[in-house]
Amino acid sequence: METVPRSRGKSDSAFVLAIWGRPDVLLNVHIDTVPSGEGWTDDPLKLRQDGDKWIGLGTSDIKGAAACILAALEKVTPKNVALLLSGDEEHGSEVMPELIRRGHVDDVKTAIICEPTSCRVGRAHRGMLAIRADFSGPGGHSSLADNIEKPLLKAAQLAADIGAYGAANLDFGTAPFKGLCTNIGDIKSDGAYNVIPTSASLWVSMRPPPGDNVKARETDLYDLGKPYEAKLDTIVAFPPFASKDIKPFERFFAGTEIVDLPYWTEAAMLSGAGVNAVVYGPGNLDQAHRPNEYVESGQLITAADYYAKALAGGLS
Repeated sequence: METVPRSRGKSDSAFVLAIWGRPDVLLNVHIDTVPSGEGWTDDPLKLRQDGDKWIGLGTSDIKGAAACILAALEKVTPKNVALLLSGDEEHGSEVMPELIRRGHVDDVKTAIICEPTSCRVGRAHRGMLAIRADFSGPGGHSSLADNIEKPLLKAAQLAADIGAYGAANLDFGTAPFKGLCTNIGDIKSDGAYNVIPTSASLWVSMRPPPGDNVKARETDLYDLGKPYEAKLDTIVAFPPFASKDIKPFERFFAGTEIVDLPYWTEAAMLSGAGVNAVVYGPGNLDQAHRPNEYVESGQLITAADYYAKALAGGLS
């Protein structure tokens, strides 16, 4: 077994990459979580059991999957497999592209991304594009508004143009991924009803469907901002995902329901690097990122059995 304990990339994010033999399959679990937030009825960092539910921060997304893999490792001897525990999926996803760039997954032909799917096989999901547009001007008294640059108005006009762009593409793609999911998330400024702002910011996002080109969508939005002299900055530009071939995974997922997913995963990055991937894990998306997050015992048992099969011999 080879273990790479830490990476120092742009985000200085931690990861553990364990390799047994010459891996033809990779199992990936991110071990970071979102903040716990308010509304928990007990300590979110203390695991507790309530009937068949295990409650705690990240149990569904996705420490339940990590526990399943650790349990599986106690039952089987890993062979020709790699296990990646990454530390930043919820906070930027910089570990995965860095590992790909360094060639750590060059030998990997297939991958299982262990996000919560209620123990179903996820085969496709949308991409993610998020952009911030900034506008500036001299500011001033609102009585001079007819003759002074108006950053907030420009932000609103660009928001309307982007909204129209999304509306024009509502029929793009195929079910269940119709449309671009274009969202105007926020507009802020330092103005008031009697003050012309000196600055304004617009936040927008888009979720292109599988098969679409996120970079091309990014270029389109930048072009829309040019007439308004907007300063645009891309926050994230993640590709969509579609599994290349489900058949190699039938060895241990036979009879499991296959679904399309409503959320983004790092399967998209691996797929873009030529890896045939699926998404599979215990936990329900409805429980993720919310108070009293939980995962069911039955799903943990099922997932541990499937992960054991992958760990024991890959998919070759």
